[in-house]
Amino acid sequence: MAGAIGALGFAPLNFFPAFLASFGWFFYQLSNSRKIFLHSFVFFMALHVCCLYWLAYPLTIDLARHWILIPFAVAAVPAYFSCQLAFATWLAEKISADIVEKMLLLPSFCSVAMYFYGHFSLGFPWILPAYIWNCDEIFLQPLSLVGVYGFSLITMLMCCLGGVFFLFLRRRDKKNAIISASVLAFLFIFVISFGILRINSNETQFTSQRCRLVQCNLAQRDKNDRSQAEQHFWKHLGCSISADNLDFVIWPEASLPYLYNERQEDLKNCFRSVLTPGTRVILGAVREDLGTGKIHNSVVVLDHLGENIANYDKVHLVPFGEYIPFRNFIFLPFRSIANDIGDFDVGEAPRVLDVGLKVAMTVCYEAVFPLDFLPRNEIADVIINLTNDAWFGPTSEPYQHLQIVRARSVELGIPLMRCTNYGISAVFDPCGREICRIPLGTSGVVDFRVPQKLPNETPYRKYGDRFFLMMILIISGIIFIKRALDEKKI
Repeated sequence: MAGAIGALGFAPLNFFPAFLASFGWFFYQLSNSRKIFLHSFVFFMALHVCCLYWLAYPLTIDLARHWILIPFAVAAVPAYFSCQLAFATWLAEKISADIVEKMLLLPSFCSVAMYFYGHFSLGFPWILPAYIWNCDEIFLQPLSLVGVYGFSLITMLMCCLGGVFFLFLRRRDKKNAIISASVLAFLFIFVISFGILRINSNETQFTSQRCRLVQCNLAQRDKNDRSQAEQHFWKHLGCSISADNLDFVIWPEASLPYLYNERQEDLKNCFRSVLTPGTRVILGAVREDLGTGKIHNSVVVLDHLGENIANYDKVHLVPFGEYIPFRNFIFLPFRSIANDIGDFDVGEAPRVLDVGLKVAMTVCYEAVFPLDFLPRNEIADVIINLTNDAWFGPTSEPYQHLQIVRARSVELGIPLMRCTNYGISAVFDPCGREICRIPLGTSGVVDFRVPQKLPNETPYRKYGDRFFLMMILIISGIIFIKRALDEKKI
C-alpha cells in the first residue's frame, strides 16, 4: 500500500509529500520486519507497477501480435527493478544494526542500484526519486549540482530522516529525534533556498532564432494505417508554412510516414513550395544508410529546398520496442513493437548537429540518460527531443516523459525543445522554466524564440556524476568515523 501511495509523487500528480511519506514509512517499518527482502520487494513492486502500468498499453494496439508480452510488461519489468532495490535494502539492513547507519546506507545502496540499472542493465532510468520535485522549477535546481542520481540520494535520505525521527520518538529519544528533524529541515530549506537563488539569478534570455513545434495529435493506430500515410504527411506540411520567416520547423519522431530514402525527390518539391528561404525542417524519419544497408530511427534536417543537410541516427534504442534484446543468442518468435521492418540498427554515436544552432539531438527516451547524448568535448546551444508518445495513449507516460526530459535542461543549463506527435510538446529554458506547450490531446503549432543557454557550465555538466560518487564516499566516511567513535566510548 505504501508503495502505491508513493507513486502519487510522480507525474502527472507530482504530489511529492506522498513519496516522502511513503518511503519514510517504508524505512520506519523495516525495523519491525523479519523478512527484509520480501517487505522491500513488495514496496518497490507496488511503486513500479503503479508508475509503469502504461508499459502494457503499446501491446494493445496490435493485440493479436503482442499479447504474449503483456505479462512481461505488467509484472516482469517492475519485478526486475524491484529485485535490485530490494537486494540493496536487504544489504543495508544486514551490514549494520545501527539505526543511523541504516538511514545512511539505505539511500546510498538504492541510488547505486538505480545508477546501475540506468546505465548497465538494458537501461531504463525512469522512476528515480529526484523526479518527484517536478511540481515546481524551484525544487529542481539541485539537479544542476549533483544530477538526477545525486538528487535521488538526497531525496531518499530526507525520507529516511523522517522515518528515523519517528523511530527515535517511539524510543523516547528526544535528543536524536530533534537532531534528525533538524537535519531534515536543513536539507529541505537548502533545496528551496538554492532553487530560489538560482532562479532569481538567471532570468530567461532569448536568441534571435525563431522556431515552430508541430504536433498533429495522431493516434498510433492511425499512424500504423498505411492508407492514411499521405493524409498525415500533408497535415504536417500544412502546419509548416513559414509565413513568419521561421528559422526552424520541428516535426516529431517518425513523422515521415515512409522510408525517407524512397521519397527524397518528392520531399524536395513539397518543402520548396511551403518554406521561405533560410527555413530548415528538423523531422523524425526511418532512414536507410545506403552505404551499409542499415535501417535507423533517425532525425533528418532539410533546408528550404528540401536538401538533406544533416542526419542523426538514434543510439539508445528501446528494448522490445525497437529491438529485441538477446536475439542473437536465443530464438525469440516476435518482432520489435515499433518497426514492421524488423529491429532498428544502432547509430554510431551521440553528437551535436551544427545547423545554424548547435543542437544536442535526442530521439524518444534517449533524453532520459543524463550526459549520454551530449559528448563532453562538444558544445550545444539547445537540446531537441523528438518523440512519439502516441504508443502510450492518455496514460501517465506522456506526463512522466515530459518531466524527465525537463530535468536535462536544469542539469546542463541548456534550453530544451520537445516535439511529440501525440503527447505534450513544450519548450523549457535552461532553468527548467516552461516557455510554451501544446497540451496532451491537442493538434496545433506553437511559435517561439529559442531560449539562450546559461553562459557558464553547470557543476553537473562540468563534473558529471563525480559529485554523486563523492556523496557516497562522504557517507562511507561518516559511517567509518561514527564506528570509530562508538568503539572509543566502549
